[in-house]
Amino acid sequence: MQIHWRGVLRKMRVSHEDPVSYRLVDASGTGDEGLPLNELLGRQVRLACSGELRCIHCGRATRKPYGEGSCYPCFQNLPQNDICIVKPELCHFGDEGNPCRDPEWGERNCFSPHLLYLAVSSGLKVGITRRLNVPDRWIDQGASRALPVLELPDRISVGLLEHELARSYSDRTQWQRMLRNEVPEVDLAAERQRLLDNLPATDSEAVPVEASVFQFNYPVLEWPRKVRSLNLEKAPVAEGRLLGIKGQYLILDSGVLNIRRNSGRCATLHVE
Repeated sequence: MQIHWRGVLRKMRVSHEDPVSYRLVDASGTGDEGLPLNELLGRQVRLACSGELRCIHCGRATRKPYGEGSCYPCFQNLPQNDICIVKPELCHFGDEGNPCRDPEWGERNCFSPHLLYLAVSSGLKVGITRRLNVPDRWIDQGASRALPVLELPDRISVGLLEHELARSYSDRTQWQRMLRNEVPEVDLAAERQRLLDNLPATDSEAVPVEASVFQFNYPVLEWPRKVRSLNLEKAPVAEGRLLGIKGQYLILDSGVLNIRRNSGRCATLHVE
C-alpha cells in the first residue's frame, strides 16, 4: 500500500455535486485542498492512527480530545465549544454574570441569519443552521433531502423555535438507518406547509423561505446490510474496501468510520 495522505483528522470537506464530493483535509492547516476521496471508491484503504492527538484549533498535543477534537483549554475557552452551540436556546450573550466567551465571534456567527429546516435522513427531522452553512450542514448529516422553511435573524431565535417544535418533530438522526439508506418517502413540501400552519403566533420575526427541495446523491457502491462501527480509540487501524461515503462516514466492507468523531487524531491513509 502507498501513503496517499498524512495529517490530523477533522471533518471531511464536502461539495454539493452529483454525487456529493468529499475531501480528506488536514486540521493542522497545511493549506492544501485535501485528498479527493470519491476516486478511491472500490479500492482497499487503511487508515492508521499513530496515537498522537492534536487540537484542531490551536495544534497543541493533548492526551484526550474534547468535543470534536479540542484540547481542554480550547474546549473550555473557545466560543464554538460553549453549551449554547449544542443548545442554542441557552444562549447567554449579554449576560453579565455569564458573558459570551468571545462577543465579536458571537456577533459574527450567532447574530446572522439562521434557517429552520426540515430534512430526511433516517426519517423526518427539524433542524437549524446558519444560512452560510447551506447545503453543507445537510450533507454532513447524511440527509437525502432537505427544505428550508423559515429564516430568523439570529441563533437564539431559531433555537428557541426549534426547541418548541421538538415536541412534535424529531431533531435526531438514526445513523444506522441512514447508513443502510433506509430513507422513508416524505412529502417535504406538505410537511413544510403543516409546520407553517401550526407555527406559534409569537414568532413574528420568522420569515417563510421560498425554496425548492435540495436533493443529495452520495458516492456509494454498496450499502451495508449490517452497520458495524469502527472505533479508532480501541483499534487504531481501520482497513477495508471503500464502498461509499455518506454524511461524515466512510463505509468500508469491514465497518463504518465516523471521520468527524475522530477529529484531532494524527493518521495516515494508505491506498492499495
